[in-house]
Amino acid sequence: MDLKQHAAELARFWIHDNAVIIDTETTGLTETDEIVEISVINCHGNTLLDTLVRPAGEINPAAQAVHGITLAETADAPTFDQVLPDLLRVIQGKTVVMYNSSYDARLIQQSAMKRGCRAPTLFPFCAMKTYAKFYGEWDDYRESWKWQSLDKAARQCGVTVDGNAHRALTDCHTTLGVIKAMAAYHPAVA
Repeated sequence: MDLKQHAAELARFWIHDNAVIIDTETTGLTETDEIVEISVINCHGNTLLDTLVRPAGEINPAAQAVHGITLAETADAPTFDQVLPDLLRVIQGKTVVMYNSSYDARLIQQSAMKRGCRAPTLFPFCAMKTYAKFYGEWDDYRESWKWQSLDKAARQCGVTVDGNAHRALTDCHTTLGVIKAMAAYHPAVA
């Protein structure tokens, strides 16, 4: 089985298992940043969690330029320690998929610890790394399959982005679209 077919099989497993897809928007990219929005959907496209999150600190202007979320918009939102029980409830016993799992999982842990909560241990699948193998562009510098941004992957798969790009719920649905595109692949029989 080639890598593209293996990635397609994994995507079909996620859909069959009705995995949950998580996406976050954050105050920035550093080790001290935290979540300002988190969404979770399942592979049927049902929204399980979608909320802004009030951070403890400021939102980096560069991050705000990407997602458009202002500190004022989060003023009445719950803090991450208030959101965490709902997050844990909707992912309990589920296969978890994130587009950039190392980033989103790290931000979930950082946000929990920043609010004095025990950081959840997550072992999510990474749709970005799976798609990199599926797309098959080699990166000589990193000696691995080149990661494609979610926007690029959506364009490459013909996935239409509905809603505000770089918002958590939209990115969850875009990830699901990429997963479905991978799952639809079947190699030509010679």
